Order: sequence, then structure tokens, then C-alpha cells
Amino acid sequence: MIVKQVDPGSIAEECEISPGDVLLSINGHRLRDYIDYIYELAGDEILLTVRKKDDVLEEIEIEKEPYEELGITFENDGFGRKISCRNKCVFCFVDQMPKRMRRTLYVKDDDWRMSFLMGSYVTLTNLTEDEIGRIIEQRISPLYVSVHAYDNELRKLLFGNEDAGKTFGLIRRFVDHGIRMHTQIVMCEGLNSGAILQETIEQLYRLFPGVQSVAVVPAGLTKHRKGRYPLSPVSKDCARETIRLIEAFQKQFLEETGETRFVFASDEMYIRANLELPSYEEYEDFVQIENGVGLVKMFLHDAYEALGLLRGEKPRYQKIGFITGKDFYPFLKELAKQIEDVFDIKITVYQVRNDFFGETITVAGLLTGSDVMAQVKRGDEQALFLSRCCFKENENAMLDEVTLEELADAFGVPCYKASGDGYEVIQMLLKE
Repeated sequence: MIVKQVDPGSIAEECEISPGDVLLSINGHRLRDYIDYIYELAGDEILLTVRKKDDVLEEIEIEKEPYEELGITFENDGFGRKISCRNKCVFCFVDQMPKRMRRTLYVKDDDWRMSFLMGSYVTLTNLTEDEIGRIIEQRISPLYVSVHAYDNELRKLLFGNEDAGKTFGLIRRFVDHGIRMHTQIVMCEGLNSGAILQETIEQLYRLFPGVQSVAVVPAGLTKHRKGRYPLSPVSKDCARETIRLIEAFQKQFLEETGETRFVFASDEMYIRANLELPSYEEYEDFVQIENGVGLVKMFLHDAYEALGLLRGEKPRYQKIGFITGKDFYPFLKELAKQIEDVFDIKITVYQVRNDFFGETITVAGLLTGSDVMAQVKRGDEQALFLSRCCFKENENAMLDEVTLEELADAFGVPCYKASGDGYEVIQMLLKE
């Protein structure tokens, strides 16, 4: 593992570890990747073997707190080549992308290491026996696993992979060895909805508490599906029936476990059903927040808390605009009214239709700069705010490569990336 950066004042700096050095092993155990690195940091006394830039091998003894980091950033995040996806899911969003976009948007990873560290969902279809043993030995937990259906043949169809037939057996094996998992069901109307969905939830619940939660989300279908498996967007009636089923299960599971509702529908499912979202408390610990389960309620809860605590502060602008997608528009519109009353400012909320991917894509995170510039007719706003999730992580480029700076030039006013945290959004509107 090649050292890229050493934090000032860190243990690594004290030990004279430098960028370009190679960390070979800890306690005599060869390091395959960052997972091994953090696993070996568990002890309070460790022995590093480092190959210095001049090819000299050096052993360094360190006393520290258990799990205390050394302050090292590694090349390629300490992973090297990521594990790619071998599935051909009938609803795969990457396969529904238009051509001639940036290359990274077509990368399909299915890396259990990223699942553990970042909460990304994996399918378990590409695990080797060595990797399975490693997950069990190192107790890599929790993992986030895509399931989609209990029925083996249907799951093979959904994943486009014969190895998907092994998924539930592997989940049971992990549960037996104390590995915890959060799971998701991407629902396709007519395939894994209705009775199939009910069976899948029931079978996953049998593995509680090893399987700790289930999220049910509607498949996202773009207009770029020519030649692919025929699917239709989840309808209002199907979404309502799904929520009815889930809420009945929630009542049952909460009574039986005394601690959790276990299964949750995404915000998008409630919006498609045109039903009121559950209360903030019903999302419990928001364990499926990355799946859009409770995202709206958490954002609004934090924003309203900020309005109460920051009342009386001075706003940065007197007139601003919020830009969002169809799903979040009514919630943001209501919040804007409250912000106007508290800070005595004028807010315009712009709803942008997704022409780039198609009108069936309604979430703010998949908006593109071209659609924003084509549809937003700015009035006298002094600044515009877009959700940070519209942009690539740590960059100012949207999915179609339109940058924040280009948006600002097009509209003639400053444009900002608004945090996904409601409290931070309110703070952004105020003078420092």
C-alpha cells in the first residue's frame, strides 16, 4: 500500500513515514487493502514493516490507542482495482445511461469492501470462497445487500446472473457467523411486487436480527431503454398496495421485536402513491437513509430546527431561488414559505422536469445542468441553490458535465451547492 499523504502531527509523521513509502505489513500480516489495514489497527501495540523510498526495509514499533488511526492516506484509497459487477440486472440504471457521457458513469462496481465502508449495495454474486472466508474471519459488518426476490429463478432473472441463485444461502451463512446486513428490494411492478414482495419480506424477517432491515424502492427507469427487458414505472395503485403491505408488516414486526419495524418503503414510493410520508419517529434510526428512506423527513426536521434556533440572524440575500426536481418540489415549497416568514426574504422554488433521462425520473439527484438552464427562467433572485446530490462527489460538475461555474455564468448570479443536511442549508442562507 503506497503512502500518498501523511497528516501533520499524526503518529505516521512522528514515525517519519513519508509519501512514496510502501506499507507492506502490520504485525507480520501482509496488507491486501485498506480493510486489512484498519483490521490490524485494532491492537494497542503494532509492528509496521515499511519499504522506504530508497528501497530500505524498516520495522517500526508503535504504541497507541486501540483502533487509533496512524494518519496515512494511501494511493487509490488503499484498494487498487475495485471489484466490478458481473450482473445484467433488468433495471440497471447504468445500462440506461445515454451514450457519450463521462467514462466513470458507466462503471458498475459490486465491491463488498465499499459496502462495508461506504454503505453501497452489493449483490454477493461475485464473491470467491476466499472473500467469503475473509468477511467471516474479519467480521466485516454491516454489509448492504441487494436481494430483490426470495424466489431463486426470479432472482436470477432480475439479476441476469445464474449465480444470483446462491444469494439467500450466502446471506444465511453470514447470519450464522454473526455478520449483520441491511438489505434492499428494487421493486419492478409485475415481477417482484405483490405476493412475491410479501414472500421476500417474510423470508428476510426470518433472518432477523442478522438481517437488520429491508428497504423497498421503485426501480428507476429512464427513456434510454431501447432493446432492454420491458418494464413499466411503478404505478400509483401498485405503490399504494406496496405501502399497505409494508405498513401492515411494520405493525406486526414492531409488536414482535419490540424494537423495530424492520421493513421500510422509500420516500419515492410514498410520493408515487400520493400518500403522506410517515412521521419522523417512524423511521427509527434512519438506517436506510442512503436508499431515500426518510430523507425528506430528516431534511425537513433539521431545517425546521435550524429556523427555530437561528431566528433573528441576518440573511445573505433578500431574494433567492431553490432548484429541485418533481418529487421534492412540494416539500421545498412549503419549507420556503417558513424561511420567508422567519428571515423576511423572498424565495422562488423552481421545479425542473428531467428531459435528459425522461419524465419518469423525478428525483433531484439526477437533474442535469442542461435541463436546469433550459427550464429555469430566473427573475430577480440574487443567488440560486441546487442540491449537492446533483453533483459528483467533491466536484462541481453535474451528470452532463455542466459545472456550477457555468450555471452561474448562464444565470448571471452566484450558484451554490446546498447540503443534504437541512440545518446546514438554513445556515448557508445567512451571513457569517
